[in-house]
Amino acid sequence: MSFLKDQHLHVMGLGLMGASLAMALRGKVSLISGSDIDSDIEQTALHDGVIDCVTSPTEADIVIVAIPAHLIGPMLGTLELKSGTTVMDLGSTKHSICNVMDTLPEQIQAVGGHPMCGLAENGYKNAIPTLYSGARFILCETTRTTDTARILCEQIAAGVGAIPLWMERAEHDRLAGAISHLPHLMSFALMRLAMQLAENGDHVYEMAAGGFDGATRLARTDESMIVGMFSTNSDEIRQLVQHLRQHLDDLTALLDNPDTLRHELSKIVAARREYTRRYGERMIT
Repeated sequence: MSFLKDQHLHVMGLGLMGASLAMALRGKVSLISGSDIDSDIEQTALHDGVIDCVTSPTEADIVIVAIPAHLIGPMLGTLELKSGTTVMDLGSTKHSICNVMDTLPEQIQAVGGHPMCGLAENGYKNAIPTLYSGARFILCETTRTTDTARILCEQIAAGVGAIPLWMERAEHDRLAGAISHLPHLMSFALMRLAMQLAENGDHVYEMAAGGFDGATRLARTDESMIVGMFSTNSDEIRQLVQHLRQHLDDLTALLDNPDTLRHELSKIVAARREYTRRYGERMIT
């Protein structure tokens, strides 16, 4: 953490991700400043000791942009930063954001970031210092990524307890679409179906158990975050939905053929168990 200890870190957006990152880096940087669209949250974070001061990022050495993904690109173009500042975002998509980072002034260093963690409920009140522990922290290079920026961003990831993983921006969006964005879309769609069924009474919710709760957990996520996620990766999500429909159709065609269905499901079960064996599972919250 030698690079970080003398750095002034500024966090833009003191919601779940930004505040949790500030909490996790307490004592690992020289100063943590912050800003948020909600002045009450700024004052609460200051009172709680999550940040040291409320200010603009003008004098910061490192700026973390932790706002909804669709707002990051426009925000980056308005930043007034000193020469040599390193900027990293925490957005859930990377292609469009990194494209904007490519155009930042040459004296600004920039890396696209996406920590693969979170909670269903967002907001400052849900922030915890252990949020990033054990998570993969995706880092994407831009034309403004220097050797110093690489080291700083890797140390930030390690400093919050995460595992840095460099990835090309287009590959990130394709894979994140499959393992994050599509599950969110499915969760919202299933909850929407349940809402329709519930129009005739609450029995659907009274019957619901762990399967429904787990499958719709992501539908508790604040809609502003989801809008940013979906709208900045819509092309990839549309393609994935088409693939998913095909898999649903394939399995549906086997519903009346138990032997073939069992054989097909056994391969899926084996793959899922192997995934758990190799990578473990994060607690569902």
